[in-house]
Amino acid sequence: MDKYIGILKAIGVGEHGAKIYLLLLEQGEKSIADITKLLDMHRVEIYRQLPYLLESGLVLEVNRGKRKNYIAAHPHTIQDIHSAQNAEQESNIEKLVEQFSTQDNKPRVIYREGKKGVAAVFSDIVHTLEAGEVFYRVSSEKDVAIASSYLPKDYRSKRDAKQLERYVIMSDSGAKQKLPRLERELITIPPEFDDFADNVSLTLYGNKIAYIDFTTETSIIIEHKALADFHQKMFRMLYVSLRN
Repeated sequence: MDKYIGILKAIGVGEHGAKIYLLLLEQGEKSIADITKLLDMHRVEIYRQLPYLLESGLVLEVNRGKRKNYIAAHPHTIQDIHSAQNAEQESNIEKLVEQFSTQDNKPRVIYREGKKGVAAVFSDIVHTLEAGEVFYRVSSEKDVAIASSYLPKDYRSKRDAKQLERYVIMSDSGAKQKLPRLERELITIPPEFDDFADNVSLTLYGNKIAYIDFTTETSIIIEHKALADFHQKMFRMLYVSLRN
């Protein structure tokens, strides 16, 4: 089992902690006294390692009357910790890149392809905006159900938890496929003007402008305050003119 110590070290577990986890994984439920004897490890060191092992979910505590025993969680937990750490690192790298890429006041452009690239736009909206903020969307999707299939599983829950308001301009036929929602204001393009079925959407949120082409499954996010402000002004003028 020692060959797996390196894997546990990679997710932040010390060598002693790794040995405790692997012992419990291999031999099952043990007490502190058992671990001390089997690993020839001082009790003080075991007590030093247990808080992290318990907090991370690698080891579980079991009450046996007045005595506490410990068991190892399934190795899937290692995968979960590894994935969470990778996600956090990627997020921190993106924030670092974002901080320094916008210092020269030039637009930052991200181009993506495929279903994940489309889904990334929706995910970025709910992660960028703070609670109670507003985003604006112009959508000419041909099929609302197909467009909605690109939404990440947690998109709606995060959007609703933050109580994000949204103003939407879309086709008359698309609007008929939508259920009314209190936090959404929806205006339609008059059918006599255009059928508005280009299968493209534009979303404005924070300092960002996002385009999605559902036909080719491509997306572009532009981050630039002046451009975003300009687009939002244009949206509001169009929205007011359509409403009146």
